[in-house]
Amino acid sequence: MKNSVPPCLRANPNFRILCATLCALCVEMNSLASTSASPPASQNDIAKWDPNMAADSAAVDENGVRWIDGTDLPLEGRVFDDVEHYFDRLPANVSTNVNAGVRNMKHHTAGMQFRFLTDSKKLRFRWTPWNAGRLAMGHMPSTGVSGLDIYRWNAGNGRWVHVKCFRLPDEAKEDFSFDLDWKYGGPCLVYLPLYNGLRSFSLGIDISATVEPLPSRASGVEKPVVFYGTSITQGACASRPGMSFVNIVGRDLDVPVVNLGFAGCGRMELEMSEHLARIDASCYVLDCLWNMGSAAGGSRPGRNVEENYEPFIRNLRSKRPGVPIVMAGQCNVRNDEPNAKERFIKALYDRLVAEGWGDLFFLPGSGMFADDSEGSVDGCHPNDYGMMSLARAYGTAVKAALGLK
Repeated sequence: MKNSVPPCLRANPNFRILCATLCALCVEMNSLASTSASPPASQNDIAKWDPNMAADSAAVDENGVRWIDGTDLPLEGRVFDDVEHYFDRLPANVSTNVNAGVRNMKHHTAGMQFRFLTDSKKLRFRWTPWNAGRLAMGHMPSTGVSGLDIYRWNAGNGRWVHVKCFRLPDEAKEDFSFDLDWKYGGPCLVYLPLYNGLRSFSLGIDISATVEPLPSRASGVEKPVVFYGTSITQGACASRPGMSFVNIVGRDLDVPVVNLGFAGCGRMELEMSEHLARIDASCYVLDCLWNMGSAAGGSRPGRNVEENYEPFIRNLRSKRPGVPIVMAGQCNVRNDEPNAKERFIKALYDRLVAEGWGDLFFLPGSGMFADDSEGSVDGCHPNDYGMMSLARAYGTAVKAALGLK
């Protein structure tokens, strides 16, 4: 991220004009949406959130805390409106042509983040987990699986700085709340759980405080970078949500991200390319090889790269011409030579480039990890050290794809 003060810290001399503009934009967008039989995916950004509505709908409790519902807060990473549950990552119409794991894990909130500016001296977080019966996993702590991860903007070094990760106690079967002194003031970023979801969420602020969405990013990138892939993409096994390599890339490059990683289930069914194509993305990153097979070795009928990859990427490009696509190889903590799956997609990449495809990028799997074999929890899934290595590799590829300096 550039070492400068971001637009979110620039003073707005006339907040009433900003609110009026936002209201007009919301009315216009709602009018456009009503003409479509199937609502398109869209970013829930500053143009779709009215600060006055959040303030008006906030409930004040007996302690003088104003509670704002999560559905009234600016949320990135949520791009579909036609969902079963507000915090779902995919629409309700995901069919049986896509494997059951994806249909189950669409309720996980990996990659989603609240981003706002507040002058409240204390923040209160109250939420109900999607799955209260599994707050942690054997190789991943509850802070990563089910935690809320809080960052603040540090104007001094021009970076988002970690403040606190809250985890639900084992006995929390319903909603639970935590308080956080917000002496820093200003911009706040709240990452949502990687391997759990939210049934409800509320933000509590001081009774006289305000909450505003963050304005446009300094990078100039407003459309999301969409990552589609495996458990590693989803965030296994980061110690907390902010350490997922997808979220690190978002902070480092100052770009919005969408995380469509599904543990064991990134199999590139053709229908999934339709769902991705609904998203008005700045870039697509395809990282599914760990969950796929190859006829040349380790065949998995129905999800072999030879069967699924080319139809998937051709359909995605036909629906979103001109949007950059990064084809990622299979990472390996030992940085071994490319396997049969990666050799296949590299040959496909070369063939597509020869056909004249532009804005297509290949990221080799070897070299994604540091070369000391310390980057993994179990020989496959990265720990935080491994996530940092992956973030550098993917960040370099995304930076090139977006043409960022």
